[in-house]
Amino acid sequence: MNQQAQNHITAQKYTLELLRPYRRHLLYGVSSLIIVDIADIMPPIIIKLAIDAIERGGEIRTIVYCGIGLLVTAIIQAVFRFFWRQFFLGTSHKSVYDLRKALFSHLLKLPFHYFSRTRTGDIMSRLTNDIQEIRFMLGIGVLITLDASFYFLTIPFIMIWLSPKLTLITLLPFLMMPILVVLVKNTIHNRSRDVQARLSDLSSKAEENLSGIRVIKGFHTEDSEISRFSSCGREFVKDKIRLANVEAFFHPALDLVIAAGMVILLYFGGNMVVAGTITLGSFMAFEAYMLKLSWPMMAVGWIINLYQRSMASMERCLQILREPVAQSLVDSNETDQKPVMANKVEIPAGYAIELADLCFTYPGASQPALKNISFKLPEGRTLGITGPVGCGKSTLLRLLMKMFSPESGQIRIGGKDSHEIDLPDLRRLFSYVPQETFLFSETIRENILFACSDKTRSEAAEAFAQRAGLADDLKDFSGRLETMLGERGVNLSGGQKQRVSLARALAAERPILVLDDCTSAVDTETEQRILSSLQKQERKQTCIIVSHRMVSLQNADLIIYLDGGEVVESGSHAELLQHGGRYARAWERQRIKAQLEEGS
Repeated sequence: MNQQAQNHITAQKYTLELLRPYRRHLLYGVSSLIIVDIADIMPPIIIKLAIDAIERGGEIRTIVYCGIGLLVTAIIQAVFRFFWRQFFLGTSHKSVYDLRKALFSHLLKLPFHYFSRTRTGDIMSRLTNDIQEIRFMLGIGVLITLDASFYFLTIPFIMIWLSPKLTLITLLPFLMMPILVVLVKNTIHNRSRDVQARLSDLSSKAEENLSGIRVIKGFHTEDSEISRFSSCGREFVKDKIRLANVEAFFHPALDLVIAAGMVILLYFGGNMVVAGTITLGSFMAFEAYMLKLSWPMMAVGWIINLYQRSMASMERCLQILREPVAQSLVDSNETDQKPVMANKVEIPAGYAIELADLCFTYPGASQPALKNISFKLPEGRTLGITGPVGCGKSTLLRLLMKMFSPESGQIRIGGKDSHEIDLPDLRRLFSYVPQETFLFSETIRENILFACSDKTRSEAAEAFAQRAGLADDLKDFSGRLETMLGERGVNLSGGQKQRVSLARALAAERPILVLDDCTSAVDTETEQRILSSLQKQERKQTCIIVSHRMVSLQNADLIIYLDGGEVVESGSHAELLQHGGRYARAWERQRIKAQLEEGS
């Protein structure tokens, strides 16, 4: 069995698993559908009885009873059709809710490298368009399948009861159905998968352009981006038309089969009525059942279309669910994984940090990002990290928080190996302010209290905003803490975004505070005031500060200077200046630059 067939079977099994929790609702829906279908196949027989009674003449009572029967069947259909819509369509919405929740939960557990190699627009397409296709199959698709199956299993036998000879003749064209199904089944599946992939490309391009709208407008490249988006759109339309061509062949072919059956019925059935072999009522009932049989014939086309499109979409969703979560792998080194410890240890009581011979290379890179990093940081102390651009500062922070895992070496927190600490517990030790600030489209208060269980503590949010140097800025906002932020905090300046992000990290009140050059967009004076406020806090945190401004690190207990992924110098500010090495030279350059800027 090839991989594509295995993926298809897996998609089928997972689709059935989605329906399993709602078996009772489906049972109620099937029961309601059967009642509706039984009521639907009764009118032709009732009409046969009425026509035969009219031909015989004088049987008014039979005609009245037939009229009452038609009314009763109509009422039954109306009542129970309401119920099957509730059960089938409601179940489809609940099932895809479970799928969407499972996908979203799984995405949040995936390692960072997954998002570095997967486009956001592609993920969004799977969470929206692909799930929509699956919902159609779980709702309308299941309903049509059961409905068509009922008609296929009942109407031919009723037609045989009316006239075995006429049934055999009129159903001959329907033998073409299996051939048509075989011809188009795989083609619809493959082309549906191509359409969804193109739609992902289109979504990714739109998301990328909208996110980078400032860059696009800043460089005045709107025309070129419109051209690229149009190119993606043309490819999508091209694949969509290829799929439509198959459907355009399939559905008319089904209509042709049905029409051929009706022509045969009119010719042979009409002759049988003239010859007296069957009554006019039987002929009319037979014609009605032929028309009713045309519905499941058309439904076959819809079912195949919905099924193949939903299976293609389910396979795309399962690609996400098959991705191993962060706890079960080394986040970035898939080729050199360390086994995850079977027995996790408790959260460490202390928060001293010790690194020993830490090495790390990004996948595909020819040179290591970090080489033999070693240092000790006692609990409650401050570590400063500096060095030239690309020396590995941010990479070191990511390794500490296990966003990536080292190739070799050891990270110990509170005397415990970080690999032995459960990943969620380890992450809860850190408050992190990244270089690239991200704010949610919520109020400033909700952004600050993001990691807190109680997001209504306005007084606490105000206090943390003040510690982050945001107090004066809040006065300029009419809503103060209740000011609603635009997407990614678009209505704030760069410095304001960084300070809100810093306030969010402080509000989390985690034992280890990590600042990755998070005050680069504020002036030196404001930065010094913020860092001084952090050092005066009552419960002193273990702090790790990355900054290219060495004046921000001068009060740190330990400073390490990275270059080429290695620790080339370490010590206190005074010790490093006395040593007269790279740190001292960089300090002197920054000092002279600051003096020149003040003089100008």
